[in-house]
Amino acid sequence: MIILKIHMTRLFAAIILFFMALTALGGCSMANYGKLKSNPDITRAFEAYQIMPDHKYYYRGTQSRPFVIVGINETYELNSKLWVEVDPQSKDFRTLIDRISLQGSGSTTRPWGFTILDHSGSAVGIWYSAIRAAAVEVNENGQIVNLSPIRTVTRGDQMR
Repeated sequence: MIILKIHMTRLFAAIILFFMALTALGGCSMANYGKLKSNPDITRAFEAYQIMPDHKYYYRGTQSRPFVIVGINETYELNSKLWVEVDPQSKDFRTLIDRISLQGSGSTTRPWGFTILDHSGSAVGIWYSAIRAAAVEVNENGQIVNLSPIRTVTRGDQMR
């Protein structure tokens, strides 16, 4: 009986240490990640085909079926081959916005604008899509090394 209690105590202590280490490692691994912050002004700007000064524009997906358009502030570099640069003065840019605007047709979800924030809360760009979540990682050199949409389309209040 005493041996069983000793083993249970050690097991309990090991479980607590495991979760403490997991929490500490989890905090470290998320330290460089930013987020998207809802911004209705960005939604209106995309819907009106307004171009933000000092931004380079990219899309993700195919030209016939894009699922995200972003504008990245020129002080940052989008370091990913998964994004295709597009000239915001071109007819293609308007076509991409129109195609993104069709996302969620017939449902309560529609495309929305977001500010892309780095881990410290600084704005690095803008986002337009029905996809409302992304992994955002910016390194110390101002390179966006990860800007990955999370393919879940959120339903409900567009203002969140």
